[in-house]
Amino acid sequence: MVLQAGIPPNDIRVEKEAKTLLAAGHEVHLLLEGEPGRPREEVWEGIRLVRGVRMSRLREIAHRYTFNFTFRDPLWSGALERFVEERGIEALHVHDLPLAAETLRAGRRAGIPVVADLHENFPAGLQVWYSSRLQRMTIYNEGRWTRYEREALREVDAVIAVIDESKERLAGIGISREKIFVVPNTESRHWEQAPVDPTVLERYRGGFTLSYVGKFSAHRGLDVIVRAMPRLKREIPGVKLLLVGDRNRPYLEYLRRLVETTGVGDAVELTGWQPFGRIWSYIEASDVCIVPHQRNPHTDTTIPHKIFQYMLLGKPVIVSDCPPLERVIGDAGAGLVFRHDDPDDFAARVIELRADPALRGRIAAAGREAFLDRWNWEATSGPLVRLYEDLAAGRRPDAGRAGRGGVA
Repeated sequence: MVLQAGIPPNDIRVEKEAKTLLAAGHEVHLLLEGEPGRPREEVWEGIRLVRGVRMSRLREIAHRYTFNFTFRDPLWSGALERFVEERGIEALHVHDLPLAAETLRAGRRAGIPVVADLHENFPAGLQVWYSSRLQRMTIYNEGRWTRYEREALREVDAVIAVIDESKERLAGIGISREKIFVVPNTESRHWEQAPVDPTVLERYRGGFTLSYVGKFSAHRGLDVIVRAMPRLKREIPGVKLLLVGDRNRPYLEYLRRLVETTGVGDAVELTGWQPFGRIWSYIEASDVCIVPHQRNPHTDTTIPHKIFQYMLLGKPVIVSDCPPLERVIGDAGAGLVFRHDDPDDFAARVIELRADPALRGRIAAAGREAFLDRWNWEATSGPLVRLYEDLAAGRRPDAGRAGRGGVA
């Protein structure tokens, strides 16, 4: 595996996939970026880590501009070649789009198969992650990145997508459906035994608590739910909104200003970033959980882990009308849908759930049942295992033979 980042901290998807392949009898090595104070090699959670690429701050800045124009990186190219040769690698699995072509070249030089694992719609993501219009027109130009994506993915042996909507997008740019395997961002059933901190449960007992758990950024729609809070404060006594996460300082400061200007500081709590093992306590303490993503080409073709984490703990869910969110919630019967970017419609859905405890109970139970039945990692990771069974047997990977990774 190849990841343009460091571990730990955990990358949930990478960790789950690696552990699944380890359990299936494969040996997993992970080529990463190096970090000061961390060993070059170690075994972590059964995965053999190799921190084979080190970048100084100056090198990182230079890389950002040269790579985004050339899609080449000599440092990663050399690290990949050494990684394959020294470790006796038999297949390369690159996480996300940027290093797909460099990994493909390394795989072709070694005569081994290459799998591209697309965590999200990267070309569209660049248009929402960066606010600079000049950057979006030049180094992060969506057309250039989509051409790069198409060229690289046509050559790899298999592609992994996170949801059926992503598979349809990739097929639409000319990638063969037969080699696109769908492996959603579901959560593992072992978190049914998630640790829960009783002090967190006690802190929010007695009110009506809404929560969002995850990263903060503009396209995640958190401002919409903050803008809904003045109405919710008027109509629901004791309502509380928990925003659990951050790691995006500018957007966090924007949210704090928005909370202040809308006069809802007593009803909104920004908890700060929490360790993964602690998020379950905040979910368990909540009456309703939220995925309020704005609609755009990026969010219309991806699915977040959090929706399945909410379903695992049997929480009613309110999601925006992004197609994957709406489809999963509709299949599971796990919640309600509101019009994205519409605070009043969001507030109406909350008020509807608050007024009907029986409805909350029904959709909470339906969501948990759907999670246990078909929307858990153990059920949806089958195509990943079968993909590597094909590769190990020397067969051409066939997504049709591997089956679906979710409910169409």
